[in-house]
Amino acid sequence: MKPQRLLPLFLLASLPAWAEVNLLYRVDVQLQPDSRVQEMTRDILLEDDTDVARNRVRQLEYHPEWQKVSLLEAYTVLPDGRRVAVPPSAVADQPYSQSQDNPYTQNMRSLDVTFPQAQKGARVVYRFRTTSQLLALQARQGDFYPASVKNPRFVRFTLTAPHSLGLKVAANSAVAEQRLAAGRVQWQVQWQLAGDGTQPVPHFAYSAYRDWSALGQAYAQLWPQTQPSAAIKDKAAQLVAASNGDRLKEMQALYQWVAELPAQHLAYSSHALQPRAAEQAVVQGYGNSRDKVALLQALLAARGIDSYPQLARRQGRAMPLLPTGLAFDYVLLHVPAQGGLRAQWLDPAERVRAGAETTVSAVAEATPLPFGAGFSPALLGSPQLPLRAPYDPRLF
Repeated sequence: MKPQRLLPLFLLASLPAWAEVNLLYRVDVQLQPDSRVQEMTRDILLEDDTDVARNRVRQLEYHPEWQKVSLLEAYTVLPDGRRVAVPPSAVADQPYSQSQDNPYTQNMRSLDVTFPQAQKGARVVYRFRTTSQLLALQARQGDFYPASVKNPRFVRFTLTAPHSLGLKVAANSAVAEQRLAAGRVQWQVQWQLAGDGTQPVPHFAYSAYRDWSALGQAYAQLWPQTQPSAAIKDKAAQLVAASNGDRLKEMQALYQWVAELPAQHLAYSSHALQPRAAEQAVVQGYGNSRDKVALLQALLAARGIDSYPQLARRQGRAMPLLPTGLAFDYVLLHVPAQGGLRAQWLDPAERVRAGAETTVSAVAEATPLPFGAGFSPALLGSPQLPLRAPYDPRLF
């Protein structure tokens, strides 16, 4: 089984949202159909003691199953201009300290870089390379959108990719394009910022997908098969035993059980892009929003109830410039009207409050994306992302 993958590291920003001044934030990406090599350079001015405490040690996190990280250079620039190199003894490869409580990320590691003589008025400068294996979906779309990098002054992003990928690009600054040898093309864009928060976040998007439906169809290929196994059929029968054949009660019982499973919060564009198999989620007893939707879909199918996953958008962040995964931070489950049941949008990632009446939530503030052939017909053919999903606001 292939390991679950992350979307591009620069989407995660991998960097805490602190108040230091980022004099230079540079990202250079070499893209291939199944891999990405990214070099990042940062030059951070430490303006006060808080900045010093937070930046004396920088963590370069990675997933060892499909990523490698190499520190290329690191040094401190003292207030008088002298440069003090980070010695090899000040670089430690160890378990990532912020991931141990989350089962999806507990295998992550980080290179912890300790900068010598970090002090007020100094700068910490470092450059590192991350090599990542990619799913096809990840190589064919993405965004550079460093929203969590505070007080940036100069930002530059470079993307180099095979022309055969058919990428289109867009940015909120001028893009320079150059054809290279061996059938490759390079795009570069830069931003000079005042750091006062009045200018938009730098944004560069690339996508090989012609519209949102094409992106949805590509994501659908990562989705588990909906044909329930014998184990899932047995589990579903156990959960609905008290429903006396009432389809509505069966759906409520299945929904409540899945919603009660512990849910680790993971942004859509970060960990576990590909849902786990329903059997795995049952055995392990937890799931993120994708896992829970896939599990509930399989359980419903075991009882003869059709349902379809839909990419969704709940947070009010910026819309991407092209069809990319930046638009989505959630997955919902659409149950179309059938057999006396009204159409519903289900959110099994939300845990049911103890003692609460068993109801199935209808999600109003979500924008689904049509997955394409074989998935929900509710929004098929829409070339644009709708402003709001059709939903039934009435509870059962």
